[in-house]
Amino acid sequence: MGEFSHAYIGAKIGRAKTRPNPNKPWQREIIPGKIYMGISQTAAFTAQQSFFLAETRDLPLEPALDTQIEGVGAGEWFWAEVPMAQVSSSRPNYLIIWSPTDAFVKTSSSPVLAAAAVDDGQPRETRAWNNRSITGVPPRNPGTALETPINSISPALAIKLVPPSSSEISVSEFLFERTGKKCLARFSAWGENIDAAWVEHSRDGLDWERVSRVLRRQPFDFTLPADRCPAPGDYLRGAARDVLGTTAAGDPFQIPYGAQ
Repeated sequence: MGEFSHAYIGAKIGRAKTRPNPNKPWQREIIPGKIYMGISQTAAFTAQQSFFLAETRDLPLEPALDTQIEGVGAGEWFWAEVPMAQVSSSRPNYLIIWSPTDAFVKTSSSPVLAAAAVDDGQPRETRAWNNRSITGVPPRNPGTALETPINSISPALAIKLVPPSSSEISVSEFLFERTGKKCLARFSAWGENIDAAWVEHSRDGLDWERVSRVLRRQPFDFTLPADRCPAPGDYLRGAARDVLGTTAAGDPFQIPYGAQ
């Protein structure tokens, strides 16, 4: 696979669930949780073959009947980069998706993995399985991993191989303002096939961490809750990524000392 430079494993996920905030029952909060994926040439997965994929705060949310929720939308693809050496061109590649989150064992509190219906009129080899016996870690024994065959649907799990790319992304026009206890940030991004954008925070302009949801489409307008609003003197910047994995960040914006 010398014609490719990067490899990703991914899943299409959506409908993350919310619940009443215990301190403010009239508001809803996202049920927290993390999702992982793995790749192996057998139905057993080591720690080195396991990768963080997403957490629920980044997933599209399921609507609620009694209140408006920000972030409701259709399922989206999430990707984790893996070493090229872990993808085989001569042996089967097994993919697995799982979560250590206890709440994710019930449909009422779990996100949903997308799938496509399979034509039952055609004989086929089983290519997907469900395993309800794992306890927060992927199977280590290939003999017991393939627990329940799934033949009527094809889960939305995939491998993405990316050739060397010279794509470029430009991030600019960063704007920031406070409104009540929340903060608003917005910026523009230019490039082909941009599929993700977010806001990053730094106290010193050197070490950065993401503090916003990931948005998939323009306009890139973000609302930061009070606990993620930057202090005067801190820095924010916009960042974006395209479908080939090229990532770029804009110039840092320092929060004015008069901004409270």
